[in-house]
Amino acid sequence: MVGRSHVGASVIVLSLAAILIIGEGGSGGAQGTPQLDERARIHSARAADAVLRSLEKAGQVLKTMRADFVETKVLVLLNDKQETRGDVTLQVPGRLRWNYTSPQPSVMMIKDGAFARYIPKSKQVFRGAARGEADLLVGFGPGAAGLGKKYEVTLVGKETVGGAPAWVLDLKPRADEASGLFSAIRLWVDEGRSIPVQTRLTEPTGDHTTIRFEKVVVNRALPAGAFDLRLPKDVVEVK
Repeated sequence: MVGRSHVGASVIVLSLAAILIIGEGGSGGAQGTPQLDERARIHSARAADAVLRSLEKAGQVLKTMRADFVETKVLVLLNDKQETRGDVTLQVPGRLRWNYTSPQPSVMMIKDGAFARYIPKSKQVFRGAARGEADLLVGFGPGAAGLGKKYEVTLVGKETVGGAPAWVLDLKPRADEASGLFSAIRLWVDEGRSIPVQTRLTEPTGDHTTIRFEKVVVNRALPAGAFDLRLPKDVVEVK
């Protein structure tokens, strides 16, 4: 079970303190010198690595996860904001289900490499191979492994999410990983549990989606049929 983890916490705090001191010029008042800038970069990298190690350690023992979510999508060119709500269920390995409850019910599911999106109102189900949809849960379970290899990771600082402190990480895809759905990802990682509590996914167009996770429960038994997609007989299949 993912419990409270203080692995690397002292490293993170000390590194952030060092960055602040260096940013103010240190004891010598040599603010902005190349030497101090390099020291700040090293401290920041160490702090980011400590958060990643804590995140990966929690991911290694994660078997199931369930949470409510609030998803806010911003369409930059249209100056429009859309909010959806629902719940998400994860089972390691390879099973993920998003139940959207408002404003329009629908289900998005990944099961053993296959993608399905069911829209009850139109009685349509869209099927295909899973692509980047798993990035919606980046940082959970296997999605926490190897983030430092796929992304350039920067520790931005600490913020409060849902009343609890969270480390804030910026993830930029490395050159050989830049073909994904998202050009940038920001993760808010719960300081105590080392699991993401909020994610912001930015597309190449500038549109971005922020997902806030609430009432997160990990490593509890899931109900039978949690990843069964029950469809009406007259459903229209779209591939």
